[in-house]
Amino acid sequence: MDAHPGMAVSLGYHQYDGRLPDRSTDALARRAATLHNALALFESIEPAALSRTAQIEREVVLAAIRGELFDLDVVRAPWRNPMHYVEALDVSAYVARDYAPLADRARAIRAVCDGAGAFVRQAIDNLDAALPRTWIDTALLMTDGMIDFVGRDVVDATRALGDDDRKALIESLARCTNALVEYRDFLRARAKLATDAFALGPERFSQMVRDTEGVAIPLDRLEAIGRADLDRNWHNLEEAARAIRPRASVAKVVARVMNDKPAADQVLAEARAQVAQMRQFLIDHRIVTIPSDDVVEVRESPPFMRWNFAFLDGAGPFETAALPSFYYISPPDPAWPRRMQRAYIPFRGDLLFTTIHEVWPGHFLQGLHQRRSDSRVLKTFCSYAMSEGWAHYAEEMMWDAGVGDGDPRVRIGMLQNALLRDVRFLAAIGLHARGMSVEDAEALFRSKAFADPGNARQQAVRGTFDPGYLNYTLGKLMIRKLHDDWKTKVGDDYSLQRFHDEFLSYGCAPVPVIRRFMLGSDAGPPL
Repeated sequence: MDAHPGMAVSLGYHQYDGRLPDRSTDALARRAATLHNALALFESIEPAALSRTAQIEREVVLAAIRGELFDLDVVRAPWRNPMHYVEALDVSAYVARDYAPLADRARAIRAVCDGAGAFVRQAIDNLDAALPRTWIDTALLMTDGMIDFVGRDVVDATRALGDDDRKALIESLARCTNALVEYRDFLRARAKLATDAFALGPERFSQMVRDTEGVAIPLDRLEAIGRADLDRNWHNLEEAARAIRPRASVAKVVARVMNDKPAADQVLAEARAQVAQMRQFLIDHRIVTIPSDDVVEVRESPPFMRWNFAFLDGAGPFETAALPSFYYISPPDPAWPRRMQRAYIPFRGDLLFTTIHEVWPGHFLQGLHQRRSDSRVLKTFCSYAMSEGWAHYAEEMMWDAGVGDGDPRVRIGMLQNALLRDVRFLAAIGLHARGMSVEDAEALFRSKAFADPGNARQQAVRGTFDPGYLNYTLGKLMIRKLHDDWKTKVGDDYSLQRFHDEFLSYGCAPVPVIRRFMLGSDAGPPL
């Protein structure tokens, strides 16, 4: 937590409020040494001497160490990724949820802002001269957004402060703005030296999958698995389209289905109805245990949080106060042309499976199970492939369980999301290990995932700095295989609810770790 105070705050450790990480040369060297020493220490611990819970904790800690070392030693994020620094200056956690009196949260914002100048200078000192072009472009977008956020949204969100506190905050926000402007000017200058050298390369890409998710698999085999899932989902899409209009092209049928959208002022109401329906569906069909009476609030996302159409903002597992979790949905910008606003709204099938992914039984339910754990380790760390894999797995699982009553239009909503994640999988490999260009990836999103030009470009660019976005499909496929293998193992004792309850009892551990503990000596490979 000392090394990652922003993470600590999001978990609910508010003694870290207002702190920025130290990214000086000496601090980075100390962190790397700490991690390498910790890796050797935890690897030296004999698992057989530990309790079952401690064995799982050991695996989770090792995965966290290896993942951070990959970012430091291989990706070299503090020296190569300009987004690394913008994220640390984000103060939205202090205005998004009322976990403490506003004056206390304002003091935390002031502390971040007062340290922003020195932090930005660490970034300027650290970052290489030649940085990937797409990374700089994205960091500039983030920095411009942060400047607007600090200068407008934080001011608006803290209007209830007393006069003295408000004056002090506005002075600190001005210093934060100055630091961000300095960083923006630095990035604009670095853009002139930008390169297209973003790719990890085949060996390091395979290392990423192995070190961060515990999946050791030849790259050709990994790619073939992703392509097979794309082909499977494309075949299913053709089948769904033929069920609607047998003689029309798939593209025309999908376009027609995607035009079935709620009115802009009805999106929140429809999402609220879906949340209630999906929760009841889980109960009625005995899909999974709901471990508490906690519910999620469906809200329009605040202006300073509208970077995605929809997302879950869950309360941290270590919060001491009872705090709500929010399923945020962003409205279209009223300044956009009417046609653009309409295009932004998801079609009904897309919205349904977004609700499934984010809330029931996706991220929100997974978080409820994770918070039940008695282990601080299992509450703290989270595997990318387990988290996003579970939420994505839930989409197809719910369709298979009967959501949509067999309506092919609903099935298209599920499959369109699946195809997007399949293309992410193949684009990640292509961009980082096969010489694929951003333009090639963009074309793949348009042709195979029905992405509009803007979203296709955004998805392709994301793949240059987030190769781990293959984890949506990777995690889903590992969970599907684990389900099938576990079902065979337990035989007559199988039930879908029992599988899900046991799977979620491992917190957010890497899927191969969960697999070994659920299957024991019968585990075999995760894919």
